[in-house]
Amino acid sequence: MDRIKDPASPYPQMLPSAAQFAAYMTELGIRRDDILVVYDTLAVGLYSSPRVAWTCRHFGHEHVHVLNTFRQYVAAGFPLQTAFSLQDPSPIEYLVQSVQSDQVITCEELETIIQQNQNVQILDSRPETRFIQGHMPRARNIPLPSLLDPDQSFLSPTQLRQLFERSGVDKTLPLVVTCNSGVTAAALALALRLAGYPNPIRLYDGSWSEWMHRGTIEIHSI
Repeated sequence: MDRIKDPASPYPQMLPSAAQFAAYMTELGIRRDDILVVYDTLAVGLYSSPRVAWTCRHFGHEHVHVLNTFRQYVAAGFPLQTAFSLQDPSPIEYLVQSVQSDQVITCEELETIIQQNQNVQILDSRPETRFIQGHMPRARNIPLPSLLDPDQSFLSPTQLRQLFERSGVDKTLPLVVTCNSGVTAAALALALRLAGYPNPIRLYDGSWSEWMHRGTIEIHSI
């Protein structure tokens, strides 16, 4: 994840350019029609893998899945290997053919939504302790840990749906997901899809790291 980002941005995990993404996929020997399965380390459970998958989909890679989780995979006794090698020592150049720009929202667009009081829901996946210290106006807090079971895997779709219903998430209104740097917001977006929420979902890539430096609207705290 730390490689697939914009190295020139002052913010931690901003999307790379299409050319940067394509170069990294080429380096890994990944082809456009490859089926990708993304997962976090055994120690982590689930954290950044949804962000990697979301980035791949953003750049038009259709066949990408998030494993829920490597811990469960290992516990189930599936095969493991410790060596790593590329399948093709002479990888074909990866070409980005489309970019899903409608999945992303900018700081300026989010400011306009708030200023005009548009019917858009803003969900923040940062820890509650950070959220109460400062957050965007109208944002609701749904921390990443609340989406996970004790094994750090996603809750079942039914449990996720019940959680979102308790949090007052409306299935009929567009959604913006945000966090500290755009990582756990991708996990929140995936959880919403798993729970059956059909709403348009846009991820604020810069998230709180950008908002607190660039946002011109007041910062709310509890």
